[in-house]
This record gives sequence, structure tokens and C-alpha cells, in this order.
Amino acid sequence: MQATMDIPAVSLMPKGNPHQTCIDACMKCVQICEECFNMCLQEADVKARTSCIKTLQDCAEICSTAACFMSRDSGSIKEICNICATICEKCATECDMFKDQHCKTCADTCRQCATECRNMAKM
Repeated sequence: MQATMDIPAVSLMPKGNPHQTCIDACMKCVQICEECFNMCLQEADVKARTSCIKTLQDCAEICSTAACFMSRDSGSIKEICNICATICEKCATECDMFKDQHCKTCADTCRQCATECRNMAKM
């Protein structure tokens, strides 16, 4: 897997964005899902991974969308974070079906993102 760089988040909002921790978790999930997607396409059993690959794409897209909603302090943050958490959990379950390290890392990242999104939805 490619090395990931931790780039410090900077918020333009006064006193910082109260959603920053969740935004960061979502953006990390986007990156890891995209990397896992790419690596799954290169595996010998790619056909067995069809459902996982589609879920990786769904997860990356909803996480990106959730980060955008939080960045603009949308009135629909709770709803989008709830669906994001659900899809992240589904993605983690799909990735857990495979033994590759990239899938394990992705599953862990998705679960972390799901937790942050559930916390955000409760705010």
C-alpha cells in the first residue's frame, strides 16, 4: 500500500470547524478506500471482489460528500453522517471477507470513520 501522509487540517472557520475530527476521518476513509479499490482490482480473485469493489466506491463517495456537508455546516449533517456511517460499516464488513493487508487496513479505517460519523450524527 502507498504510504499515507498526515497533512494537518486547517479550517477557515472562526475558532476552527467543530466537525473537523469527523471531516478528517472521512477524508482518510476516502483515501484508504480508493487505495484499496485500486489494489483489489489487481488481485487474482478480482471477480470474487465485485461487491467489495462497488462498496469501496460507494464508501469513498459518501465520505467525500459527508466531508463537504460538514465543511459548509449544512443543515443536513446528521442525515448524511448517519448514511455515511452505515455505508462505512458495510464497507468494513465487505473488506473483512478478504485476508489482504490493504483490506484489513481499509476495514479498520471504515470502522473508525463510522464511529466518528455516528458521534457527529448524535450532536
